[in-house]
Amino acid sequence: MKILAVDDEPYILELMPLLAARVGFSDVTTFSSAVDALDTLVNGKAIFDCLLLDINMPDMDGIELCRCVRLLEAYRSTPIIMLTAMSERDYMDRAFKAGATDYATKPFDINELGARLRIAEQLIAARQEAKAAKERGSVIHRNHGFDVTDAIRLEGGKDLTDRASLLNYLRQSSRSGLAASQIIAIKLDRIEDIYDHTTTEEFTYALREVADSIREILQRVGVLISYVGKGIFLVLSNSATPLRSCEIESEVQHLLDTKNFEYNSGAPMDLEISVGNPIQPNASSADAATKSLETAIARAENRSTTKNDKPPTVNIKGHKR
Repeated sequence: MKILAVDDEPYILELMPLLAARVGFSDVTTFSSAVDALDTLVNGKAIFDCLLLDINMPDMDGIELCRCVRLLEAYRSTPIIMLTAMSERDYMDRAFKAGATDYATKPFDINELGARLRIAEQLIAARQEAKAAKERGSVIHRNHGFDVTDAIRLEGGKDLTDRASLLNYLRQSSRSGLAASQIIAIKLDRIEDIYDHTTTEEFTYALREVADSIREILQRVGVLISYVGKGIFLVLSNSATPLRSCEIESEVQHLLDTKNFEYNSGAPMDLEISVGNPIQPNASSADAATKSLETAIARAENRSTTKNDKPPTVNIKGHKR
């Protein structure tokens, strides 16, 4: 695994390749400047598999560098591990919203650094295998180059992260931090019909609009949002005040209804959502964190099934639901 590390402290830059080599990762290129590192990535003379970015740097900090890196096509899904001596949750929230995959704290513990790098390596391998499996056996939809179950990346969305990053965030959060957190899942109903009757542009547009509406309604409680495929969004709130799923569903739906979405043909695109009851996440282990997310997803799917088994009503635009 080819690693790029950025830190403005000479001692850290000298130490990092030594520690990485001790845990099995000897190919480390270092930079003392975020601007120089970004120039190298933009030029594309060398492609890196994993990035280690210090948060607190002059000129351009690691969070801004992370945000810029995610705009580069070659690094849309590359693991980015933030390096920080700051344990405040606000820094971590900002980093993950900028596209961070994981983080490690300074001063370095060699076991922790090794664990973070191995998780990144496993993520790379899993993505490569999933891509290869799809190329070997999947039938490409006539309108899309991906399946409805795929957790496609929603470019241009705000406060978005992926499922692997959300799991890493949960795994490293303190117990007190988790006690003040809640997870809810929000499902875009009838996603298969939308998938079948849209172009890729229309489909991703619909998902982005749902994500933006969720963020707009829930930004008061601070959220990380992850699209995990099949029309499902996982939302992590850092509010200790209990979330009320019925109120969230009503507010997000009302906002969607007022936007008057249309297909490219001009026909109305009714986007309807279902919100599952919130749960307090458990991150005592990797399995526990995964189960928390799966439970939230199941609740949203159950809510969607219950709603759509009822006779259709009429929404404010006069279209059947």
